[in-house]
Order: sequence, then structure tokens, then C-alpha cells
Amino acid sequence: MRFAIDIGGTHIRVGAASAGFDWQHMHRSRWSDRIRPEEVLDLVAGLIDEWKTGRPRSIGVSIAAVVDGDGLLSGSENLGWAGVNLRHEIEQRFGCPAVIETDVNCGALYELRAGEAQGANSALYVAIGTGVGHAFILNGQLWVGARRGANALGHLVINPDGKPCYCGHLGCLCTVASGRAQSDGKAGAEALEALAQALGAAVTLIEPQRIILAGGALNQPWFDLQALIDLLPAYSFPAALQPHLIRTQAPDPNLCGALLLTQEKT
Repeated sequence: MRFAIDIGGTHIRVGAASAGFDWQHMHRSRWSDRIRPEEVLDLVAGLIDEWKTGRPRSIGVSIAAVVDGDGLLSGSENLGWAGVNLRHEIEQRFGCPAVIETDVNCGALYELRAGEAQGANSALYVAIGTGVGHAFILNGQLWVGARRGANALGHLVINPDGKPCYCGHLGCLCTVASGRAQSDGKAGAEALEALAQALGAAVTLIEPQRIILAGGALNQPWFDLQALIDLLPAYSFPAALQPHLIRTQAPDPNLCGALLLTQEKT
């Protein structure tokens, strides 16, 4: 049985599937303080025992971090796991192949293969959770950037005189429109406009056919899809194609993408 794990800033999801997206087991939990890598591995080991699945055939991990080709993590401010080689840790612990990828890349891969990006030449996947991340699909492929760091839409500066961000800049998108901003009581009417500014910049730069939105923050009171659609033209180049702006239909696109990676790469 293949396992998939989605590790976000405040949540973990673990699923075991026999084939395709035929989930046989599922676990979801949250935390308020940072969790350590060994705690995640202990949790997975406990689930393997509880579910009586035996050793996994493979494990795919979606994680809120920049991941190099060997599974080494960087840019994991939400988790604080920079420098951890998660692929090696998992393979040593469980004795099976592991594939590690940035969470938004996993979500975009799922949308490309089985979701809202099917048939699109270009699409922007934007996940709004504890922070804000993105992935870009071009010609049926993920565009990951020169050093695999093209995933941080939340750190686009919206207001140079704005609130301090944990990245060290001022006025990043995620200081206004994110789960963290909402928990701090900062998200409100300005959040939707800030998101429209960021997406408008993306439309002007790359003109995607579709923008697919995902993440738990979309369920917060400040988010209004139709209002966002109405705002977007004011912040993008008038001659640019206005994209089809939609919410994902999948409850766990990042988790599904991690499972797809295990099927395609192991």
C-alpha cells in the first residue's frame, strides 16, 4: 500500500491507498506549536501499526518547504525544518522509497493530472493556508524556477510600508491574506484586495489560462470568490486574457499530488 503525507504549517494529513486514489485509511490532525520531524515519523509509524498495513510500498510527502532534488529542505519558515533531508530520514526509518516535494507543487500536479488544470496549456495554483504559496504549470509541466524556489507568492510585497513579515520584508501578501493574518485578527476587507493585487501581477506577468485556488483560508469570512473575480481586472494589464478563476474541487489536492508522485516516480 502506498502512503501519502501532507505537512503544513499547522496540520498533517496521512493517507494510505491501495490503487489510484482509493484511500483505505486517512488521518488528519492539527497542532499549535511547531512539530519536529521525528514526531511526524513517530506518528506515521503508529498509523502503520494501527492500520495494520505492513511496510509501505512507497511514501510521498507534500511539505511547506523548498525541496531540492535529493529531498533536502530549505525555506521552511512555517516548520523550521531547514537542513533536514526528509527523504533519507523516511527511507531509513521505513525501508521503502520516498518522494518529497513542495506542497504547492504537489497540489498543482494533482490539478494537472486529475483536477481543474486538465487540458489547460497554463495554470497558476495558489494555496492560501497558514501562508500563501503558488505553483505554475506551463505546457503541461511544473515550472519550479532556477533553484526550485518558484513557490512563494505570499512574499510578493503588496505594501512596502506594511506590516513586518517573518521573511524580513514589509507588507508581504501573507501578512494580510493568509490563515496566519486571520489568526492575528489582521485579515479583513483589505485581504481580498491584496490577493487581487498579487493575482493581477501574476496575470500581467504570465497570463495563465486558469487560476486555481486552494487552502483552508478560503473558508474564512474575508474570502469571496465572485468579489475577487470582479476585482482582478483592475490589477492586471488590460490586454491580458482574464483567467478562469476557480476553487479546487478536491478536499486534499496536496495529499493527492503526493500520492501521484509515488505512483509516477517509484
